[in-house]
Amino acid sequence: MLASQMNSKWSLVLSMVGVIAFRISYLISENPTLLEKVVIGTFFFSGIALMIGGIILGIRAFKTMEEGKLKYFGFSVIILFMISLALPLLLMDLFGFGG
Repeated sequence: MLASQMNSKWSLVLSMVGVIAFRISYLISENPTLLEKVVIGTFFFSGIALMIGGIILGIRAFKTMEEGKLKYFGFSVIILFMISLALPLLLMDLFGFGG
């Protein structure tokens, strides 16, 4: 990595770690105990914070006109994640619940 791509690199890293933390928060337990609820909340809110940090660093990469295509990947990870959340809801709305 070039030094000129630091914002892009960190945008990608924060976005990926944020998405993973967010997903882990939903995979921990279906019937959580009190301690599990604390862990779930920690993963959930830290995932959101990391994704916001990734967006901010991606915007900074655009503003500083960093070279290369790496600056697009941080946004792409978050956009694909949002699509993966919205697509099942849209399909259920269009085609019903399958029953």
